[in-house]
Amino acid sequence: MNSSSITLDQFYHQFPKADLHYHLLGGARLETMLAFADKYHVELSEFDAKCYYRAHQGQTGIAKGGIEALTLLYQLMREPEDYIRVLIEVAEDAHACGVRYIETFWNPSDTELTYQQVTEALAQAIDYVEQEMGLIIRLIPSINREKSPEVAVELVEQVIAFKHPYVLGLGIDYKEHQAPVEHFWKAYALAKQHDLKLTAHCSEFGLHWRNVETGIELINVDRIDHGYTIIDNPALTEKYAQQGIPFTVIPSNTFYYKKWPDHRDWAEKHPIRDMAKAGLNIIPCTDDWHIHNTSSANCYRVMVEDFGFDLTSLRHMMINSIEASWAPQHLKTRWLTEWALAFDLLRSCLSEQPVITEAQLIKYRR
Repeated sequence: MNSSSITLDQFYHQFPKADLHYHLLGGARLETMLAFADKYHVELSEFDAKCYYRAHQGQTGIAKGGIEALTLLYQLMREPEDYIRVLIEVAEDAHACGVRYIETFWNPSDTELTYQQVTEALAQAIDYVEQEMGLIIRLIPSINREKSPEVAVELVEQVIAFKHPYVLGLGIDYKEHQAPVEHFWKAYALAKQHDLKLTAHCSEFGLHWRNVETGIELINVDRIDHGYTIIDNPALTEKYAQQGIPFTVIPSNTFYYKKWPDHRDWAEKHPIRDMAKAGLNIIPCTDDWHIHNTSSANCYRVMVEDFGFDLTSLRHMMINSIEASWAPQHLKTRWLTEWALAFDLLRSCLSEQPVITEAQLIKYRR
């Protein structure tokens, strides 16, 4: 290996990335959760805290869900400085993995602070991060769909009342089983009237493809988050592939880990593979960084080493992420050139190539 050579692991860490599906509190470190509990005298043992983090669940034998983790963290974060700490730590971890742009979700209806207090705190941290690291972070306040549609409208009214340039759009998350996106049409319509971009978690937990269809056809979202069961409807899949609707997809998604506990089954059957083969506009993202025990580097590593995408596929996905972002067009135009050049230069320095069987290989060229 010569001095300019890099390994695949270094390549995954260094090429430029945008993460468009990142839950802010999913990036809270274990030690940060424990620090908040200690700060506010909330009883939380290290063992109990580890049950929320996939990296430690084998040790604890107890696996609490990501939504439970976020719920606890919202209860623990009681001062603006807590949000500042989490965002800066998110940025530190992302910067180490080559991430240059993040659009992050947070749930205003779950916080102990007002919408304005949290937004101002996050904006302060965003300014610091951009100055110190060159990493741009923008905000997507999101509906907790386990609360009422009326609460969602109140959220949007707060966003409108305190307009901020770092707030780009509206999202929706949490369990959709009893709360499909159409229940929240008033909140989305109000957001659209005020020029906010729209995205929605749809068909995340193996739920019916009609949730994706509703999000696109009735709510008129700009992006779909998850959306895996769309492949059960080939006609709609082809339609949305032709339209170029962006789908932010999560290799570390918990539902499919549980559905296929055997690693080989999971790698072969994960719907991301079929979504790519159908030509959908897919963008790999992390979702809940520390809660899922992943990173942006690992996210793309999984796409290659587990799901079988070649390196040129990653380049196309990187381009997709820029184009699907809600960044200003002048930045996107610049990134399309700069990031492609950086990717190609790093690739030319690789000392090794991924080993992918012919049966597993996917050449994604959208």
